[in-house]
Amino acid sequence: MPNQETITSATALGRPMGAAFGRPFPRQGPVEHCSHVQCWEPEPLILGDSTLGARSSNPDNGTLIAQLRPEPLHAMRKYRNQSVPTDRWANIEPFVLDAVALVAPACAYLAERLMVAVTPYVDWVVHINGMQKVANVFHPVLIRRYISRDDLNLKDKTLRDYRSFLLRISEVVLPDEGPIEFAPLNGQSVTAPYTDLEMNLLETWALGQSTALRRRGAGAVLALGAGAGLDPWEMQHLRRSDVRVDRDGALVDVQGGRPRSVPVLERWEQLLIDSLADVPDDAWVLGGEDRKATYNFVTPFINHTDFGNEPKPVPTRMRATWITTQLAGGTHVGELMAAGGLRKPEHLVTSLRHIPTMDASEHRRRILAEAREVR
Repeated sequence: MPNQETITSATALGRPMGAAFGRPFPRQGPVEHCSHVQCWEPEPLILGDSTLGARSSNPDNGTLIAQLRPEPLHAMRKYRNQSVPTDRWANIEPFVLDAVALVAPACAYLAERLMVAVTPYVDWVVHINGMQKVANVFHPVLIRRYISRDDLNLKDKTLRDYRSFLLRISEVVLPDEGPIEFAPLNGQSVTAPYTDLEMNLLETWALGQSTALRRRGAGAVLALGAGAGLDPWEMQHLRRSDVRVDRDGALVDVQGGRPRSVPVLERWEQLLIDSLADVPDDAWVLGGEDRKATYNFVTPFINHTDFGNEPKPVPTRMRATWITTQLAGGTHVGELMAAGGLRKPEHLVTSLRHIPTMDASEHRRRILAEAREVR
């Protein structure tokens, strides 16, 4: 991977603090071994000697929820799960709010999305299983039982997200509990990459949008996802000035919790350049200046584009395609992990199942060995 310029400065800013994230804390690096891949806060809110849901001097707030800013607090308190009866919600509300407050400052997800995952889980543990509202509610074994239920009717991606949220809380309230094994969801731990034919169809999708604004946005999403391996959060926090173009190609300076510079694959360089034509340096690559930085812009934008017979454009699949393309091209694992913001070489080993010519023990050993070289 030529022209790799990984940013490793300890003074990098980390994820911007938006309205739906908790109050800022000193940031000294990512949380090692955190179950949530986008965790950027070295220390979450401190539970101390208190229990989740304990009342403070303010009867409307628990001890932890009171530490959040008004914006996430409002988003969390207005949430209502229609499947949880009112009396049951009243019983667990302080507990749920404090549990979400533990991870709201440390995750790149809106606070209300965390409420969607945590509320039905706590209701299931407390009211269906009859357990008391204590820290053991978030024991990993209970989380595994919940995620393994057949009646949740949730997509595999959603189940993985929920499992990640719940395990993040478990790591905080039960730090002495060791990790447990979870059965793979849908039989694979990574999202399947696109085939070459599917990528050609997606390029047609991007170029065939009915308006110039949609063509620009679709082209940028595809080029940044499949060409640079960026996730949606990273895409929507890019300014035009973060993309540099010279005679050697295009280079994307990713901001946030995993700051780095990523060369764009040659196939997608021109699509990215065309998509950014006439965009001012200080403008967002995606969306207008009136959008909020914390708003999930990418998925709603994709859903409002024009569709034909091409596969659904999914940024996580684009990133998976970028990873497998780099692996198949022989990119050194150290460079690939740096460019992709990856911390665990096991993620790359798992990706080998999608490359038939490399799905062998010799390639797994090579990847792990190359990863050890840069540690």
